[in-house]
Amino acid sequence: HDPSAVAVAGSSSAEEMVSLLVQAGLFDTAISLCQTFKLPLTPVFEGLAFKCIKLQLGGEAAQAEAWSWLAANQLSSVITTKESSATDEAWRLLSTYLERYKVQNNLYHHCVINKLLSHGVPLPNWLINSYKKVDAAELLRLYLNYDLLEEAVDLVSEYVDAVLGKGHQYFGIEFPLSATAPMVWLPYSSIDQLLQALGENSANSHNIALSQKILDKLEDYQQKVDKATRDLLYRRN
Repeated sequence: HDPSAVAVAGSSSAEEMVSLLVQAGLFDTAISLCQTFKLPLTPVFEGLAFKCIKLQLGGEAAQAEAWSWLAANQLSSVITTKESSATDEAWRLLSTYLERYKVQNNLYHHCVINKLLSHGVPLPNWLINSYKKVDAAELLRLYLNYDLLEEAVDLVSEYVDAVLGKGHQYFGIEFPLSATAPMVWLPYSSIDQLLQALGENSANSHNIALSQKILDKLEDYQQKVDKATRDLLYRRN
């Protein structure tokens, strides 16, 4: 037997097994198997996100059924009190995994958010907050992909404020704009795309107001960049 052929056969059946474990809600076991075979955890995150969606939209039967698979995963403590629903616990498990299994490019955050938005499920605040801290520009692109213009405007507005020093810690910006700090660039191509999308329905007064909000923010940003640049040149001379 060719050892590499055996390895390939092993990993393809491992992928099938991961898929079955995910369907059964045995996420901890699925993760262990992925780690053994060096497989990405994407199907685990997508599967758990989908279970969260079904719980969010489902009735009491879905809640009752969920407790059995939730108990099979090692949450620090599964809280089976009246205050905490199975839906809450499923989200908590997802949040724990995202915190524990971090990868380059924040791939797992991205795949979870994509899954939720593709099913029209609003993003929980904890998920928005954890993603904007690591990749606000990509969150903006995801909002644009799903035509969530109002959310996109709010995000751009908060991001500009953060770059200028108001709430910068929520975006993982170490040094806000000043004469001594390195420049923080805005995701201009996505902002242009957003303004274009808002402009396509110019009869909509709400869209006009949203466009104006962005333009005012950008003007404020530009003035402060100009001032910081002048201060920097002054310090150098």
